[in-house]
Amino acid sequence: MSRKLYIIMGETMKIKELIKLIEFYIKLPIIEFSITKKLFEEDNYRKIFNKIIRNKVENKSGVYVWMDSKTNEIYYIGMAGKINSNGLFGNHSLQKRLIASRGRDKKTKKDIQTNDYVKNFMIENKIESLNFYIMYSKDKEPPAYLEAVLLNGFYKEKNCLPKLNKSF
Repeated sequence: MSRKLYIIMGETMKIKELIKLIEFYIKLPIIEFSITKKLFEEDNYRKIFNKIIRNKVENKSGVYVWMDSKTNEIYYIGMAGKINSNGLFGNHSLQKRLIASRGRDKKTKKDIQTNDYVKNFMIENKIESLNFYIMYSKDKEPPAYLEAVLLNGFYKEKNCLPKLNKSF
């Protein structure tokens, strides 16, 4: 990675500069869509959220970014699709990752689904709209590597990780 890439990023890390770090390793087009806080006012918001994900995101490996639509703050960089010891990708795709559990609630010990996780995060942080950027990795490009490049670029620019990334 050349030093020039970090210089062009300027003071605020923007999604375009972040994507430049991995553009050689991803397939185009990059999928972008928004989830608004208003969605979570619906009684069946879980089903609606999951339907949006199924309609917008394919069962492929790659990386994704969550960004506040208003402030452009990047809150999360994630990935889905691990390479097994036989050299093949596992079946946990971006679509499945964005619908799956995000872990257990420490108090209730119940799984927290992504739709509830996003809802709670948006409400707690007064986010009106969250942009999702979906980037599918090219063949033979491990998503874990792409995620690491993105997190490294973010870290070097901001001297921290995105708010929802707990470690790197």
